[in-house]
Amino acid sequence: MTQQLGRRGTQPRRRDALGNREAILSAAAAVFSERGRAVDVREIARCAGVGMGTLYRHFPSKDALIETLLADSYARWVEEARRSARERPTAWEALEGFVSEALTYQRRDRALLENLASATTDAAGLSVCQRSLRPLVAELVAAAHAEKALREGVTAEDVLGLLAALGRLVELDLPTISRCLDIALTGLRHGPALGG
Repeated sequence: MTQQLGRRGTQPRRRDALGNREAILSAAAAVFSERGRAVDVREIARCAGVGMGTLYRHFPSKDALIETLLADSYARWVEEARRSARERPTAWEALEGFVSEALTYQRRDRALLENLASATTDAAGLSVCQRSLRPLVAELVAAAHAEKALREGVTAEDVLGLLAALGRLVELDLPTISRCLDIALTGLRHGPALGG
C-alpha cells in the first residue's frame, strides 16, 4: 500500500515538473524573442505562472535558460536550412538561400539575433553559435567551393561573420538591408581570393 502511494505521489509531481519546465521555456521563448536577453527572469517566471524557486530548480541561471532556448532555436533553424538546401538545384543557391533566410530568423528571434551578433566578440555566444551553425555552414561552403561558385578562400568563419554583420543591420532595422545583402552575396560569388 505504501509503495502504491509513493508511486502515485511521484507521477503527478513529475508531470507538474515537466509542465513547469515547458511553461518556463515557452514564456522565455516568447519574451526573449520579442525583447532580447535583457528581460528580467522574474517576468519570465510571472508569465510562466511559476515561482522563482521553480524557475531556478529547472534553470540555475538566466544564462542556462538562454543557452537552452538558443540550442532549441538553432536546432530548428539548422533542420529547416538543411531541408531548404536539399530542395535547391545548386550548391550556390543553397548557400545563398541560407544567408538570405538567416535574416528572417534573426528578425523573428531577438535572442538569436543578439547571440549571432555577439558571436564575434563573446566566447559564450561564439560557443553556442559555432556548435550549432558551423557544421552546416562548413558543408554549404565546401559544396559551393566544389561547384566553383564561391570566391576562392571564403571559409565557414567568413560566412558566420557575415551573418553577424548582417544581423547588426537587422537589429538597427535599416532600410538598406536588402541592398547590403545583395552586395554581400555578390562579394561571395566566384572570383579571385580577396586580400587580408
